[in-house]
Amino acid sequence: MNIGIIGAGMSTVGFTANLKGSHNISIFEKAKRVGGRLTMHSRVHRNEIIKFNLGAQYAKASSSEFKQLLKDAGCKTLSGTILDNFSQSIIKSSDKYIHQNGLHNVVEYHLQSQNIKLNTLVTNVNLDQKTLSFDGAPDEEFDLIISSTPLPQFNALANINNRSSEELFSKCIAVGVLLNDDALFKHNCYKNISNLLSWTSLSTAFCSRSPTSITIHFTQNVSNELFDLEDLDIASIAIDDIVKSLGINKSSFTNNIKVFKWRYALCKKDFTKEGYMKISNDVFAIGDWNISPRVESAFLSGKALAKFLVSNIK
Repeated sequence: MNIGIIGAGMSTVGFTANLKGSHNISIFEKAKRVGGRLTMHSRVHRNEIIKFNLGAQYAKASSSEFKQLLKDAGCKTLSGTILDNFSQSIIKSSDKYIHQNGLHNVVEYHLQSQNIKLNTLVTNVNLDQKTLSFDGAPDEEFDLIISSTPLPQFNALANINNRSSEELFSKCIAVGVLLNDDALFKHNCYKNISNLLSWTSLSTAFCSRSPTSITIHFTQNVSNELFDLEDLDIASIAIDDIVKSLGINKSSFTNNIKVFKWRYALCKKDFTKEGYMKISNDVFAIGDWNISPRVESAFLSGKALAKFLVSNIK
């Protein structure tokens, strides 16, 4: 079977790892690397690489299968402490798996044998002809098309008018800031920092070799409110709130920042009972949004579709 997959993220890992038989699979990824919302961002500063872990920073594993998949790719449990700033209690960290170079390395490891076309933007999906169109390349026809993108993005590609799908996702604004000094941070990570901020963590919790940076996540409601503001204004609000809520000196922060706006960060509820969505004949959509907003859910969604195809398509 000739299969075309849009997006190279964790749900694609779940699909390819569980699909049996001989198939010709082509994976099209618009970014320069695989991983999607697991990707760690980086930039060069004074001949050193700064890493901003702006996406999903860790994964929990409820199954032994997914736990082994993470370990095989070099993941380990998060060391250090996580403080819930509202309750002033320490949160368990031993159930959170990280990769020192970012969780996208898990995707990269498990898709290394696949035919992946990076920097390849799919511009249209023809549901009737089962073709994918690309920016500056000929159309390609497939027996089966699978989208691993958030549902509203796929609907736009396939010209499906379903505005309600937009409402089922929440936004998240992530801010990365290079630090001058991290000595005043007593913990590696903080949860429920304030009414504005839901999470913050030091890069040293994930990668000790990188110059120390901090990642800050706004709450869902505040992310929606601030989404259209300029990056510098957003970063200023985030830093001021960290200073106020955690008692950190403002001089600890530099002007070297990175802001990323995740439009489809979290699904508000599960979309499907099956773990995947059938769009039309031989066109399917997978992703964490089918189950729950967790990294493992993305894997399970891809696995569910693979199991269905193995059982039902000859």
